[in-house]
Order: sequence, then C-alpha cells, then structure tokens
Amino acid sequence: MEKQAGLYEKVYDYILEQIFHQKLSYGQKVLEEEISKDLEISRTPIREALRKLESDGLVEILPKRFAQIVTLTEKDIRDLGIVKLQLDFLTAQLAIFHGSNADFKRLEQINDEMHRAVEDKDIYTALKKDMEFHKTYMSISGNPQLMQFQSQIQLKILLYQSIRMRDTEHTMDASVYDHQSIIEALYSREPEQVLSHIIPHLAAFYGLDIDVYSVMVADFMRGRAKVPEEAHRYYAPSKLQEQKGEK
Repeated sequence: MEKQAGLYEKVYDYILEQIFHQKLSYGQKVLEEEISKDLEISRTPIREALRKLESDGLVEILPKRFAQIVTLTEKDIRDLGIVKLQLDFLTAQLAIFHGSNADFKRLEQINDEMHRAVEDKDIYTALKKDMEFHKTYMSISGNPQLMQFQSQIQLKILLYQSIRMRDTEHTMDASVYDHQSIIEALYSREPEQVLSHIIPHLAAFYGLDIDVYSVMVADFMRGRAKVPEEAHRYYAPSKLQEQKGEK
C-alpha cells in the first residue's frame, strides 16, 4: 500500500513538473500511456493522481475518454483574483502580527533567488521560487486553515502563471519588484503600506478593477475595520484582559 501511495505521488509531481516546464497547457490531453511508459508504472497510480488533480481544479476527466488540463477563462482568472485578494488581505494582517524580522528576511532570500532565475531566463526555477515565496508568506500567517484555503487555489494560479509566462516573461521582473516592496512594507509593520503594494500587484496580474475595492480599502485605511467597542463583550474575558495588557 505504501509503495502504491508513493507511485501516486510520483505521478502527481510529474504532471505538475510538466506544467512548470510549460509542456502541458490549457485543454491538452494528459496521456496515461505516455506517463506509464516514461515512469515505468501501471495506470492505476496514474488514475489516482489524475483524480487528485481533478479535485485540485487542474484536470478535467471526461468519462470513458481522457483527462485534460482545464482551460481558465478571463472570468475564471478574475474570480480567482478576487478570492486571492481577500485571502491576501487577511494573510498580510496576520503576517504582520505573527511574523518576525527573520521570517521577512527569509522572504527576501527567496525573492533574491527568484530574481537570479529571472535574470538567467530560467522560467522554470523562477516559477518554483515564486511559488515558494507565496507558500512561505502564507506560513508566516500562523493560521493552518488560511494556509489550506490559499493552497487550494495556488495550483490554479501556477497553471495560469506558467501559461502567461510563455508570452510575457517580463511580468516575472515585475513580480520580483512587487515582492520586494511588499517585504519592505512588512518590516514597517504598517498594514496599510502592505495593502498599498498587494492591491496593485494582484490587480495587474488578475486583471482586476481596483475601483471595485476602493470603498473597502478606504474603510480599512481609516480604521473602520477595527472591532467596535460594543463587540468586546463577545471576547473571552482572558483574551480581553490580554489585549488590554492586564494580568
């Protein structure tokens, strides 16, 4: 059973690598026969991996026919971006609260490695480092549930990113620059500064209209997103005392 599970993971990673290397794109068939030959395995773990990829939203399985990579429409991308923006708002606030300067330094190191890959025109490594950057950033939030939600959409982002990079490699340069701006804002511990960099970064990538979020962002900047005083009665007494610095 363990051996079978290992084979399934091997196939899963193999298909992801094909996407990273831009060998699989929108609507392309995932050929079981070729994978079986390349990896020298039976089709059972291949089908298990495909079912997992289907649950991740990367693969569409057509009954009694074949599996293919999904096609993300412009609306799909915008919808994905809207969700990503909201999750990143929360991630940023938690990262500021929980993150240490050492955590932010690690983000800088990963971004530097991504920058070197971009300069070397190594898109494969650049994509991997971009994914590592976001995974590390999410982990700083200290919230496993949030990390799970982020991870569920991260693979779709990878698919879109790998396809977009084929035609617009310069966007990776922009990502490196945006990442560094976000890191510097994290060091400042000022949420509004972090959001002022996150919003245009995501809006440009996903084709979002920033005006849609103007009221929400303005509310946050003015501090209206804070918990009203009357809501404090819902806090556990020990937590409220902790917030007030009482013992």
